[in-house]
Amino acid sequence: MPEIDAYIKYFNNNSEFLAVDSTQLGSDYDIDEFDVIWEFKGLGGIKVQDKILIHEYSSLSTGSAPKLKNLLKSKLNKKPDLRIFLNESVKEGFKFHDSIDYCYRDMGIDESFVNTISEKKEYDFVYVGSIGRERGIDKFLQSFDTKSLGKLCLVGTVEDELYNQYKRNSDIIFTGKVPYQEVPKIASRAFYGINYIPDKYPYNIQTSTKLLEYLALGLKVITTDYKWVRNFEKKYNCSFFKIGEKNYKLKSEYLDKHQFSSNFNPEWFLWDRRIEQSGINEKILDILKKKKEMNDNERYNQKSSSVF
Repeated sequence: MPEIDAYIKYFNNNSEFLAVDSTQLGSDYDIDEFDVIWEFKGLGGIKVQDKILIHEYSSLSTGSAPKLKNLLKSKLNKKPDLRIFLNESVKEGFKFHDSIDYCYRDMGIDESFVNTISEKKEYDFVYVGSIGRERGIDKFLQSFDTKSLGKLCLVGTVEDELYNQYKRNSDIIFTGKVPYQEVPKIASRAFYGINYIPDKYPYNIQTSTKLLEYLALGLKVITTDYKWVRNFEKKYNCSFFKIGEKNYKLKSEYLDKHQFSSNFNPEWFLWDRRIEQSGINEKILDILKKKKEMNDNERYNQKSSSVF
């Protein structure tokens, strides 16, 4: 999750906070040493006292019965001091009915994607992300395997079955999982970025980080057609080449004729700007202030009662 590193960098550049990633601390750290506990939510979670508890819902539930999973999370998860949602669609998907404060923090891009432009092209196409059947990428690979379209580089964790099926195709290159900082170096060596998102809930209403990263690298975008991508095109005056999930029509002559365009400004989507726009910093400081005032009042009342 690139947002974790982005948060830590952002808050550690702010003298009011010292942020750490618990996965880097080992298993023997003391949670009582921290004032703010920030969880990226599934179902359940930790219980804390006298701490600020933040729950972040960066996506809706996936897999089987996703809406039921959303409902269970909204009913069973403990109430935090603040909730963070990817966007309004994600917030509406969980249907929380309480007065807990919230804010939106949409996906951003790392500066490395803005600063990496490769003049040397090694691939025709690149796909960045999970390479599995749940998102339907196997259907795309099957179609790609039957046509002579050029070289396709796939960056990310791949299911063994898919890898074994296509590893002998010299035009399909699997890098496997690579360090995040290496992704822009690899992806920038392609002409086209593949944004293969199935047109189904919840994928079709959530921000595509890879699409933002492709645009920042100056790649031409080939994408499946779905709600979020159409709204993005309209808002930022872009034109992508769209393919269907069953009928791809991905031919060189079609790509050559398409008028790709983008008025996307990557500076708008840098992580610092995204986090700043969310107002998270101010909300945490406000919660800290209110908790301090409550504690001061409690101590005052206890002191006053002891006098009598």
